[in-house]
This record gives sequence, C-alpha cells and structure tokens, in this order.
Amino acid sequence: MTTTALDTNIVLDILTGTPSEVAQSEAALKSAQLAGTLSISIIVYAEVASNFPSRSRADDFFRLLNCKIEPVEQATAYLAAQFFWQDRLRGGSRTRILPDFLIAAHAQLNADRILTRDKRFFSDTFPRLKAVSPADLV
Repeated sequence: MTTTALDTNIVLDILTGTPSEVAQSEAALKSAQLAGTLSISIIVYAEVASNFPSRSRADDFFRLLNCKIEPVEQATAYLAAQFFWQDRLRGGSRTRILPDFLIAAHAQLNADRILTRDKRFFSDTFPRLKAVSPADLV
C-alpha cells in the first residue's frame, strides 16, 4: 500500500486549473488512491483553504478527496529546516523556510512519494523524496 502526499499545486488543479490540468490531476489522484492512501500536510490545507468561504466547506472538499490531513510535527519542522539549510549551502537564495520545505519534509517522513507539478524542484532539492508528476501516474 502506497501513501501519496499531495503538493498544493495538485489540489489547486482540481479547484482552479485549466480543463486539461483538472483532467490530468483527477486521473492521477484516482491512480494514487488505487495504489493506497492520500495525505496532505496542514501546510497544504492552509494554502488551499483560502479558496473556500468557510472552514466547513474546506473540510468537506478534503473529505471528498478522501485525503488525510496531517499536522506538522516537530520532526517535520526540523527536517524542513535542514532542507532549507542545505539549499542555502548549495547557493539557494531563499531567506525564510517556505511552505515547500515543510511540505517536502512532511512527505518524506509520512509518505512513500509526493504528487506534484514541481517534480524537478522536489527531486533536485529533496533527493531522498520520491517525486512523481501527474503524467507519471496517468
């Protein structure tokens, strides 16, 4: 059974994407669900929730996706900090821990892979995290 963490861009495809993005991401989600379970970090929840008029509507949406929402634990926050520091050592220009580092740390600690449209970024920046794109699952 495979646990697939979702990046924000995949969830936003379902809500606000072009027709081809919606179709591709929906197909990828179905494939991921057939392989196991879906999860998101609370960071993804926060990034997506602004698209809803109420918390209950956001919660309903994630229930429809059959997606487990997980908190950011101390170990996740520490790993995100380590990813951030390694990125800075490689010449990265980011000056604050951005959501992508927290999302990646969550995925690495709680899932078998991350489904994202930013496969190259995740693969290059987080080498032990298996990143897949919708095209990989469809």
